Amino acid sequence: MSSWGRWGEEDERGALNLITPDVVARGLATVRSGVPLSLGLELRSGHGPVAGMRQPPQHFMTRDGGDYAAGLQERPGYGYADDYLIVGCHGTTHLDALSHVWTERTMWNGFSADTVTSRGAARCGVEKAGPIVTRGWLVDLVPEGALGLDDGHPISVQVLRAAAEDQGVAPEPGDALLVRTGWLARWRDGTAAIDCWPGLAGDCEPWIVERGITVVGADNLAVEVEPSGDPTHGAPLHVGLLRDHGIHLLELLDLEQLAASGRHDFLLVIAPLRIVGGVGSPVAPVAVL
Repeated sequence: MSSWGRWGEEDERGALNLITPDVVARGLATVRSGVPLSLGLELRSGHGPVAGMRQPPQHFMTRDGGDYAAGLQERPGYGYADDYLIVGCHGTTHLDALSHVWTERTMWNGFSADTVTSRGAARCGVEKAGPIVTRGWLVDLVPEGALGLDDGHPISVQVLRAAAEDQGVAPEPGDALLVRTGWLARWRDGTAAIDCWPGLAGDCEPWIVERGITVVGADNLAVEVEPSGDPTHGAPLHVGLLRDHGIHLLELLDLEQLAASGRHDFLLVIAPLRIVGGVGSPVAPVAVL
């Protein structure tokens, strides 16, 4: 089963098409205190939770106060500083594009993986996503008194569904779902593995699809559990959600403040960079309470 063709044979946005003006208004209606919370990681040079072939962000100055102290003349009336940032598109809080994964050389909506070249993704690049404004829901799966779930802990659909019902989480088509596993808190504490983490199990896919969820995010490196527990498939949710149903994944979220607020519904704002042909984008999501 897949959602290919649901929004036309040329569609490159997937389930984001479910976010209609009415859905945006529904998200706006959740705002009660007007308090914004950042859900993105700090970008600190040489530091950050990255896995695989990725490197942590690099931030460097191209002009600073030392240049003036060494004799550089200020322009009439002012001096200035300037800097650069080098960051992997999947090396901090980020949104996966629909061109990020494929199987059998086919990605979302039947587009060929051959359209992703060294120049970027000619189809389903992250620039096609556009700004995302919708109602968000938080499911907190960290047991009371614990810092986070154990490394490699799979969150089954039964556990996800029960926690959602217990916390009053009731997603409707167009909504986003965020899941707190506590992995990021454990990483900051120095007790989390970087190659093994808790996350959603593959059997969560049908429930997510049936609820019409457009974006699924978590405070870990891949939303889904690592290892997958399936010897034949290393990333079943990436393929099932991104490729088969056009549901975007939002990874490496900082959900600690949001969890501490006690709120489970909120306005969620995500603005991917318009990287033409990008297969992912760093983001700084905001929850408005």
